Order: sequence, then C-alpha cells, then structure tokens
Amino acid sequence: MNWRDFFQNLFSGHPTHEGHAATPLKPGTVMICFVNRYLEALDGVKYKIWYDGRELAGVTTAIRYCFEIQPESLHPIKVSVWSRKSKAFKALDDVMPVLGQCKLVRKVLATAKVTGRTERHPDKKPEGAPTPTLPPPPPPGPSPVDGQGVAPRSAHNENAEPQTQASRPVPGTITLTQLRKIFTDSKRAPDAYLQGVADELNAKLEIFKLDTPLRRAHFFAQVKGETGNAMHPRRESWEYSPATLLSFSNYYKAHPKEAEQDGYLKDEHGKIIRHADQEAIGRKHYLYLNGNRLDHPEDGSNFRGRGLLQITGYEKYSKFMEEYPLYWPGTVPNAVVNPDIIIEFPYSVRSAAWFWLKYKVYEVADLGATPTHVEKVTIRVNGGLKGIIERKKAFEVAYPAFK
Repeated sequence: MNWRDFFQNLFSGHPTHEGHAATPLKPGTVMICFVNRYLEALDGVKYKIWYDGRELAGVTTAIRYCFEIQPESLHPIKVSVWSRKSKAFKALDDVMPVLGQCKLVRKVLATAKVTGRTERHPDKKPEGAPTPTLPPPPPPGPSPVDGQGVAPRSAHNENAEPQTQASRPVPGTITLTQLRKIFTDSKRAPDAYLQGVADELNAKLEIFKLDTPLRRAHFFAQVKGETGNAMHPRRESWEYSPATLLSFSNYYKAHPKEAEQDGYLKDEHGKIIRHADQEAIGRKHYLYLNGNRLDHPEDGSNFRGRGLLQITGYEKYSKFMEEYPLYWPGTVPNAVVNPDIIIEFPYSVRSAAWFWLKYKVYEVADLGATPTHVEKVTIRVNGGLKGIIERKKAFEVAYPAFK
C-alpha cells in the first residue's frame, strides 16, 4: 500500500449500525512517510522506528519511503533519522496512535543529497605561482525573456515557503531515431523492438537515473558493447580457445592441460571441429567469481551474463529478484530457477536498469564525456576493459544523438 491508498482508507471506516454491538476499539494503523518540504519522497535517509518493543530500521528509497505500522498499544512511536552533521541518529517528534482510527504522518525533513565536496582553499598562494591575467568581462547580454526551461509554481505553505518545486523537465525522452543511430542493424533490431526498449525506460527516466543526455549516452554505449549492433540480449558465450583460457584464468594457468581439454579445437583450415566445454569452464573458472555459491558447482555456468548489461553471477540474479518489486508491479521473474528469463523482454531491459541503479553506474557516467570516462564506466559495468574500442566508438555516436 502506498500513502495515497492509505490516505483513502483513512476516511473509509464503516459506522456502527443501530442495534449492532460496536467492535472493541484498538489502535489504528499508522503510516509514517519521509518527505522533503515539497512533500516529495526522500531517498537515502537512514531511519529507525520503535514501537511496542520492536524496531524497524533501514534506508528509504524513491519507491519505499512510507512505512505502515500496526501498533498494539497507545504507547508513543519513536522515530529517528541519521544526521550527517552530528553523525548520530536524531530523534523526531513521537507519533501517537489513535484508538480505532488510521493515522498518516509525514516527517518533513530539511535534507538534501550531497554528491561531492569542495576542497579547502589554500591559505596562501603557492610560492612561485604566476598571477593570472584575466580577460576583461564580456558586455552584459540581454535579459532572458522566458523561464529558461523552468515552469514556476505559486503554491506556498503557511510559512510562505514554496510548497512545490519549480518544474525543470527531464530533457526529452529516448526516441527511436536516437537508438537507430546507435543500433543500425535494422534486420535483427527492428523498429518495434527499439521502440519497446525506449518505452520501457521512458516510463521512469528519473527513477532509473537516465535523465540526462550524458547518462543515456554512457548507458547505451555499454549496452552496445555488451550486446552488439542489434542490441541482442544473448546468453554470454564462453567459446574460448585454450590460449584464451590461459590468458585470463588463474585456474587454467595452474592447470594448462585442462585448458587444452576444455577450449575449442580447430583444424588446419581454422574451422572449429570441437566446441569449448562451457559448463566445465563455468565450474572451474567462473564458480569462484560474481557472488556464486561455492557449494553449487553449476552456478558458474548457470548464472553467466545475460540481458542488455549482461548481469552475471548468482548474487546479482537473486538481488534482481529481491529488489524487482521496488520498481515494477506484477509477478517477480524467477531468475534463479530460470536464468534465461533475463534474455526475454522486458526483463532484459529491466535487469539493465536495475544494474545501472544498484551499482550506481550513473555516478561514474556523470563525471564526463572523454574516452577516459568511457573506460571508467566500462570498468564499473564489466569489471575490466573488455570491448573498450567498441564502447568508445558507440559513445562517440551516442552522445551527439542524445544531446
């Protein structure tokens, strides 16, 4: 239940009819929501709620910022939030349950996200540093005649503070035209498929942190690096030669004869006459990576990379399932029992959006648009620089497309 449903139920009580005994009154359900002064959801707030000897604690998200409580007594409900300034939990006003009535309480916090810090200015100029000669300031330009992309709102609260923020819209949406410039294989990636990907992400651009051209360019450059020119969310292939296994795997470096057994074999014309034993490669090399369970030898092979950003390993597959309801309604895809469901639409797209959020790839994407920044994003996504040339080329196309 969200706060709107809760608020609606606040006034949906059933009166006692004459001649019928009243139901014994009990404390009503309490919902506590953490919001800013604009009554918008606050994410990233560490909270603790104590009631009837119980403790509810965690960190709010943009989806889960309201908490429904069913007290058993009329004792005060204690609420505290973490203060960055004092580095301790700060107590807010108690919440008092009411007999027989629901109660919605908004905890309005004066807080803001801090994404960086300013270094202290040196006390004096370094010795030998030249005094810069600044150019003369340009002549003043004309005053703006429009809202510069901001649509003001006039609602204020009782303290004359703005109750709603000025609207600064997300710059457009992801379009088919933009995606077609990046993924040009129209035969394997038809317009309907690319439009479906765009629609899936456009529904929640701000929540998915795809609300700037730079973020979108980095996101789709990585998608192309992982899935190719057709944006095909295939299962990761481990069709490796013995030499390739020896080049990156510590296991096979220690067991070179097994590399010869498990890698593919070619004839004198370069044709593969024996495919790689991918299940064996998964058991031997990938089992110990990506949060797989050591007592489940099949994990390495089962939870190989899938989806638009090729999520890999038991830990990521299970976490995607666990956190799926935070962003999407309906049935949770059982990616642990059926890993190949991550290849299917829309889960191929949703797993990529979840990964982008979960591992905060957008924070690295925000740093810039140079080839070095593409490398940093690639390391966050892939753990290395595999396919970095293709990713850099994709970004060179994607960034102008979204600007």
